[in-house]
Order: sequence, then structure tokens, then C-alpha cells
Amino acid sequence: MFLRRPKPSNRRPTELLIGIGFFVTVAACAITALVVPDTQVETRFAVMGLAACLYAAVAADLWAAAATGLLAWTLATGFLIHPPGELVFTGVSDAIRLMAIIGISLAGGLYGVYRRQT
Repeated sequence: MFLRRPKPSNRRPTELLIGIGFFVTVAACAITALVVPDTQVETRFAVMGLAACLYAAVAADLWAAAATGLLAWTLATGFLIHPPGELVFTGVSDAIRLMAIIGISLAGGLYGVYRRQT
């Protein structure tokens, strides 16, 4: 019986990518809280969306992109939009922000997947 060598895997585990995405979003939240004033709520949210999108493009994994987008939304909503640190869902505006940040994260993830395949 001949034994074959296993093919080397170029894929990184999704769980690891989600964990790294968590640290990226926490760092982006901390830096945004220090740099961007409290009055510029949409700018703070845009910075978090950009950080999630860039990480998703680098990670090139759609599950990790969606999870990172959700983590970015919870951190932005809890610490940047509502400064007391309470995750409060106030209605339509938060739902729009959730869809926007997950959408931009998935777009970054799709770009990363496309870039890896070509």
C-alpha cells in the first residue's frame, strides 16, 4: 500500500480569521474613539466600516468577513455611537448601519476571494 503525501493547504481556518478580525475591530474602535470627536458619529462609523472592509479583503473569507462586520457593528454601536458603552438597538438607523457594515465587509471579502483566485 502506497501512502500519499497530503497536499499542503493554503487555507487558513475561519475560526482563526474571526479571532484576528475581533482584535482588528477592537483596535479600530479604540483608535477611532481617541482620534474622532464624539460629535462626528457617522465619521466614527465610517472608520469602523473601512477597517472591517480592509480586513475582510485581506482575510479573503466570507464567513470571517460577515462575522467581522457584525463585531464592528456591535463595537461601533456600543462604544462609538452610544458612548456609555451600552449596546442599544434604537430602530431603523441601527438596522441600516448593520446592513451597511455587513454589506461593505462582504464586498471586501468578495474582493479578497476574487484576488486570491486570480
